[in-house]
Amino acid sequence: MNRLTSRIALATVAVLGATVLGGWSAAPTATAPAAANPLASNRDAVVQVYLTRHGETILNKLKLVQGWSDAPLTEEGVAVATRVGKNLAAEVGKLDAAYSADMVRHYETATLMLQAAGSKLAPVRDEGLRELNFGGWEGAKQSTMQGALFGYFGEHGLDFTLESMTDAIVATNPVPALPAEDCDQVSDRMQDSLDAIAADAAKHRDDKVLVVSSGLSISCLLVDLGAEDRLPETGIANGAVNLLTYKAGAWTVETVNDTHYATQQ
Repeated sequence: MNRLTSRIALATVAVLGATVLGGWSAAPTATAPAAANPLASNRDAVVQVYLTRHGETILNKLKLVQGWSDAPLTEEGVAVATRVGKNLAAEVGKLDAAYSADMVRHYETATLMLQAAGSKLAPVRDEGLRELNFGGWEGAKQSTMQGALFGYFGEHGLDFTLESMTDAIVATNPVPALPAEDCDQVSDRMQDSLDAIAADAAKHRDDKVLVVSSGLSISCLLVDLGAEDRLPETGIANGAVNLLTYKAGAWTVETVNDTHYATQQ
């Protein structure tokens, strides 16, 4: 995997969110598309994927580590998701399919976006789109984990990059019985899910697809897709949209961390 600059990695640590386990009662049961060979899909079809980070959560606000743990959106998170959905639809038109990670924050964000867009779609939940699993760091204070990571880097004389940061999360995991993930693992499962989603969309001639995931998982994917130099130093913002284009089994990153949908009224 390519490496991020140390400033980007440091900022990524600073913006990590957190949540508590739970579910959203309005969530329907849905099945993500089966894994598909992208090369077997319609090679002439072009699919635009609007890969969006979820809105602010309660545990984001509390500055707790949030990966596979979960929490609902704050009032600001709800407002951002609603604005993004409304403004995205106004600019790009009708969405043909929608997916989210299977956590509360992702599904809630996608549902609010679709409602604001006037869409009747219900998001399909896909666990492959989850945030990185922080293992025993889940729910801890961000400052506590940051201190452990800085200590680890100082002890081993390492450069601070996105890849080495996630490796350090695994190495310093305070509860080894709860395994943590590194960036390669996250990017691999994100890629698998998006390949299947895009291949299914191409097969059905669905042009525009909404996908809601998390900041660090999106960052790991974008680095592997060659967009390392375009990642913001402050990390992927809540409600930011990253436009990816899929054609003939290949991905192109069109935009990164586009926040104008979230900020315009």
